[in-house]
Order: sequence, then structure tokens, then C-alpha cells
Amino acid sequence: MSSSPLQIEAKKVAALYARWLRLPEDALFHGGRGPVMKMYEALKSAKGKDDIKSILDLSKYEMEKQTFNDLTRLVNEILNRIQNMNDSDAVAFTLEVFRYFQIALATKIEDVKKGYWA
Repeated sequence: MSSSPLQIEAKKVAALYARWLRLPEDALFHGGRGPVMKMYEALKSAKGKDDIKSILDLSKYEMEKQTFNDLTRLVNEILNRIQNMNDSDAVAFTLEVFRYFQIALATKIEDVKKGYWA
């Protein structure tokens, strides 16, 4: 099964920002369920760009300051990319980014434990 151009772009964005994120455990698991997991769950019911903007308002979530700064860059990238998309493409793209972002962060955590990351 081949990926759509939207999925490929979403994977690229997710991989890039996962590499830069300094505290992956905080992003995924702060207080049990971190901001990334909470946003992904909320995005599943998003209907359009206004919903996405509301869900990606980082002030709604608890996290470390470093995580807030790192996720701000990701959110700005997503909002910039969906600007000219229709609502259904914007929702699909954002969901794909967060789906792959969680996978990339979990992989990074495992790689750190194995000593692959400094």
C-alpha cells in the first residue's frame, strides 16, 4: 500500500520535530497522559481548522517549559501547513502528524534507553 503525499509530508514533519523534542517522556506521559496523547485523542473528533487551532492551544495542557517550547514549534509548523488546505485535508494531515509523532517519540525513548541517543 502506497502512502499519499499528505501522509508522506505528515511523516516528515513528525520525524523532524520528534528528533528536536528534548523531553519525549514529558510530551507523551506528563501526569500519566501527556499533552501529545491528549491532543491526539481530541483531534480524532476535530471537524475543521478551527477545531484544530483550539485543540493545539498548548496553554490548555500541563508540561515542562522545554516541552512547551518544542511543541510550540511543531504546532506553528502544522498551522502554517494547513492554512491553505480544506478542512478535511487539514484534519487528516494533523492526525497523521500526531499519529507518527507519538510513534517517533516512543521510538526515541526506547533508543535513548538502549544508548543510541546521547
